[in-house]
Amino acid sequence: MREDAADYKTKQEEAFERNQSLIATRTSRADAAVALGKEALQYIPEGAKSKAMVRTAIASGMTGVKEFRDKLAAAHAEAGLGAGEKLSINDIEAVISMPNIPSIDQSLIDMSLEQFAKKSYGAVGEARPVEDDTGVVGRLFGFGAKERVQEELREMPGMGEMSIADVNAAARMAEFNSLIPNAVMSFSEMERFGKTDSFAFARELAEEYDDLYNSDGAEAEAALAVRGHLQRVVDAGGQQSDVPDIQIDNIKKEARKGYAQKKLNKFIGRYAGQYGSKAGGFFQQQFAMDQIKELMGQEYLDQLKEDFNVGIDDAEPEPTPEPTPEPTPEPEALGNDVIPEESDQLSSMTGQDLLPAALPADPANVPSLPEDKKRPGDPDAFVTKPDQRKWDAKYGDRYNPDGTPIIVAPRPDSSETVMVEEQVRRRGTKMVEKSAAAEWDKKYAATHNPDGSPKQFEDD
Repeated sequence: MREDAADYKTKQEEAFERNQSLIATRTSRADAAVALGKEALQYIPEGAKSKAMVRTAIASGMTGVKEFRDKLAAAHAEAGLGAGEKLSINDIEAVISMPNIPSIDQSLIDMSLEQFAKKSYGAVGEARPVEDDTGVVGRLFGFGAKERVQEELREMPGMGEMSIADVNAAARMAEFNSLIPNAVMSFSEMERFGKTDSFAFARELAEEYDDLYNSDGAEAEAALAVRGHLQRVVDAGGQQSDVPDIQIDNIKKEARKGYAQKKLNKFIGRYAGQYGSKAGGFFQQQFAMDQIKELMGQEYLDQLKEDFNVGIDDAEPEPTPEPTPEPTPEPEALGNDVIPEESDQLSSMTGQDLLPAALPADPANVPSLPEDKKRPGDPDAFVTKPDQRKWDAKYGDRYNPDGTPIIVAPRPDSSETVMVEEQVRRRGTKMVEKSAAAEWDKKYAATHNPDGSPKQFEDD
């Protein structure tokens, strides 16, 4: 029995010498999987779900973990993220599906990535403990000799933290052992909207806007708006010749602008629908959002985000100068034909609401900006420079780039109504009748006087 035990020990030591290269190869594969897994973790947010994703990728095999890393790297680059910036879980799930993530044992997630990979690729083993209850007399006759040799081999250093017996046990294991049953992943291609796409979109949007603004349809819309305004002037007892040319030009500009914005709605909606709202990156590209805001307005952009379930930034709105309140007329000033039943309605109106339509401003009496305060640079430049943006924010609603004042239609009578096209959910529109004065206030009260001339601020 002692001779058999000695022979067993010799064979196990020889097997250990042969198995070292095998375990070294498996360890190398496990290390490579760990490196790929750690690279993948650089692209995804921290948390148990991310750890489970990486372990599932490793448990699916070397090909799986490499493809997992490659897909994440590609998505990260296409999203235009920099070093240290993470993809969201929504971004990841848009291109990678791991259906068994919720059922993964928590102990596997808590296990170190190195230990998980080595167990998966057969690079670690653990020899079973041996019980030797042979008495003293039995040992004298050689009983339990093999068991004692096995225990000795379990304690003899082998590779790393494994003993000789552990190494031989690892060699007997399969080359690959998936610790997560049915660990599978599926990859899908998704069109993304990156920075390059954002620049192309902004350029195309600006070109489309210019084409629509100068189209025959916009010309017809402008002519209709001018006729409507002239008719209101005549109805109010004025003459068409009293309306200055600059005011007519501004009415045309507003009508052309409205026409172009209405037509661009489908163009923008097509991009938003094609590239998605969460993972596609369309609403994450600030350059594209700035161009939409510049051409369509902040209100349109907010509504677009709401329609696609995208959170609106909680940015504080720019302060709007409050219009100077007009004194409320005394009751006798309203005339003797006030119907008693209307008194409640009239009491809720301000003095501004009770005034008749304002007379148009005389352009000759409206000053232009000084030469040193005209819009800097080329007014037709596509890329707006910082100093031009500052000028636009301060003067753009009240003055033209050459410093001449923007004179708008005077504030209409409170009794007038207009049909307004309103956005509704699901990208539809409807026509709503509203107070012409209220609509004027919404568009011009912050920047213009009731006669249509631009307000003068202290720093002008």
